[in-house]
Amino acid sequence: MLGQLITKVFTGEASIYIARLRTALALYIVMAILGISAFGFLVNALFTWLAFRYGHVQTSIGFGLVCLIGVAIMYVVLLVVGRRPRQRARDRVQRDVASIASVAAVSNLPLIFAMVRKRKALLLLPVGLASFWGLFMALRGYRDRGD
Repeated sequence: MLGQLITKVFTGEASIYIARLRTALALYIVMAILGISAFGFLVNALFTWLAFRYGHVQTSIGFGLVCLIGVAIMYVVLLVVGRRPRQRARDRVQRDVASIASVAAVSNLPLIFAMVRKRKALLLLPVGLASFWGLFMALRGYRDRGD
């Protein structure tokens, strides 16, 4: 959206673009008010229906518990999202390192394939390790199933 605004400023159509943005903003505000009102009326109707069915006190307690559970969930979400910047930076660095490592591995694939084509014995170690791991997992599964 910012790129469009900059383009419109250079072409001289910025006022038209800003007028469209104002109109869209006004429509979104009206839609939000109507949506919140509709949600409020639906919650009120649900409360009234449940109050007639189960009683006013029981329905109030139920709505209060649902609100407390919602607050607890939001608190947990805020704790997860509001991690310290140092942790976010550490996670970002790990993602970058993983990305660089994968690019390096993929870029070296032709060299690795050429080495394997020349020396077939290079395949023995990975194949042997994969076979050992598969045998270990099979024996472990057999042992766990036997208990």
